[in-house]
Amino acid sequence: MITLRLNHQQHDFLQTVVDRDVHLGNVGDLVRAALSDAPAHQPAPATPHGRSTPSPRTAEKEHILEPGTGKAFEVAAGQVVRIEQIEGHQCVDLNAFARHDARERLHVGRTRGMQGPHPGPGDVLWSNAPWERPIMAIVGGTATTDTQFPFCSRLIYSAFFGLHDRTNCQEIQNEAQREYGLGPWDIHESLNLFMNTATDPGGEAVIRRNRARPGDHIEFVPLIDLLVVPNVCGDDLSNCSNFGLRPVRVTIEQGRPADAERARAAYDRAVVLGLPRPREIAGARPLRRDPGYMAAFPHLPLRPAAVPVEVGDALNHRFAQARNTDLYGDDDAAALRDIVLSWAIERLGAFSGND
Repeated sequence: MITLRLNHQQHDFLQTVVDRDVHLGNVGDLVRAALSDAPAHQPAPATPHGRSTPSPRTAEKEHILEPGTGKAFEVAAGQVVRIEQIEGHQCVDLNAFARHDARERLHVGRTRGMQGPHPGPGDVLWSNAPWERPIMAIVGGTATTDTQFPFCSRLIYSAFFGLHDRTNCQEIQNEAQREYGLGPWDIHESLNLFMNTATDPGGEAVIRRNRARPGDHIEFVPLIDLLVVPNVCGDDLSNCSNFGLRPVRVTIEQGRPADAERARAAYDRAVVLGLPRPREIAGARPLRRDPGYMAAFPHLPLRPAAVPVEVGDALNHRFAQARNTDLYGDDDAAALRDIVLSWAIERLGAFSGND
């Protein structure tokens, strides 16, 4: 007997696969079929991970983002925003708005065009037109980033997975930014943190398994006063966060002279030939917190849904061969969940983003 540990929305997805496949009678049959088809695991080349050391700065605010939630933070120019893995493997979506005018916000497309698809330390994040200027510098960290995949939404789960009413970055972001009077129409593309993406032989961007480990982090210095809104990505049906949802730590810290120097160097590198002459833009929308705000994130709580499955010696042996020890170590439950969900998604045939 082995146990497949899921949350209720993952169980609902597997049930949709069972319902569409006449050869599968229940989720247990699906697990047995997935194990039967699982190829032997090929060890991946060792990937160096810079272990983080505790930040030497003074923390002014610390918040644990739980799965299915996000949080808006007022951050002054020169402070440091540090986002850190607690358990590892968790993608985080990041948005930002100018506090003096909500119409100016992070523009991922412009950032991708100016800094490339994977901005890192020494790069800056750009705002939208007509401002089009650096608004935040990446000053350190060990995180991978991605600018190619848009946030997951109700559309994605309906079109690709046949599911409705489940955690997704769009609705998490909408609820987190509502604290400052921002509506669903104010949402824009996010910067994907700790997401591992690559280009396949056909030139298409694909999502690979998340390699973030506990302590991996990324640090930003705002160049203007910002509202910074990170959220725990709600996607538990792709490699994005290795089929799981986990908490992450966000810390707002006092900046040091070295942080200011790194931010200035990143800015100077980005605008070495200058910026367009700024124009006066009337009708600013300053951001202010709603004192009556009460968080009401949808699709919570996430309920456990364990599935005991009888398997014979042959399938137990196949699991031992197929489980990804590079990624999951001794966590058999996570390795089994990866095998079963990735097999089911491939069998459904709708979502091609996983690699």
